[in-house]
Amino acid sequence: MHRPWIAAMAAAVALAAGACQRHESVEATRARAAETVLTTEIADLHKLIAKNESGQLGTADRIAIGIAEETSRALLDASLPQEKVIGERFRIRIDEAQPFFRGNNAALGFHATATSLGGAVEAHLELVGRLTNFRIEKGKLISGIELVHFKVLDSSLGNAGSDVLENVVRSNLGSLSGLLPGLDIPVHLEESVEIPGLARGPVTVKAGRLPLRMTLAEVIPVSQRLWILLDVQAGPWQRVDAAEEKP
Repeated sequence: MHRPWIAAMAAAVALAAGACQRHESVEATRARAAETVLTTEIADLHKLIAKNESGQLGTADRIAIGIAEETSRALLDASLPQEKVIGERFRIRIDEAQPFFRGNNAALGFHATATSLGGAVEAHLELVGRLTNFRIEKGKLISGIELVHFKVLDSSLGNAGSDVLENVVRSNLGSLSGLLPGLDIPVHLEESVEIPGLARGPVTVKAGRLPLRMTLAEVIPVSQRLWILLDVQAGPWQRVDAAEEKP
């Protein structure tokens, strides 16, 4: 992903670019937001450092799983393109996605194509959603997504077409948010440790099972990775009857 899109995504996460001015260029929007973005990220990182130094992040009962931006992007690309009609006027098609896991901010950026239902107008959009409500369900890390930024990059009708499309998008943000895919990443977690029994020889051991309970403690997006911190509790030990033992 090229640097301008990275800057736009960071700006959107900080909500500095949420309300684009009419006819403002993409470059001006990004430049206007840059200082706010960096200041916000520095403050967020200071909070993260303080939590780490106080021992709140790493404990003896906690494990971490790191998910790279590239891995997330490959999974997102497999679900694209997706499209939806908004405002009964434009068909929006999501063509490309890029995760952003940096500065203690997690977001997804999207490139999209908007076409009027009559086919007379075509435009390209930049959309950014903030990841929310992380959870682990049925072996998957899942998140919600909240649209926080959009910008019409170009339009076949120039500024007039861009203004019309931006007004339609603003009036249908809820519908457009439903089009954006959140994270849906397989995460294999063992629910127990199986100990096979020993029935032969001088030493015999009863088979057993040590249950593991894992709960999502915290999600930390930093250095192009999404770090999933899990609290793990083991036990109590469970005996396994001979009929349950694997052959």
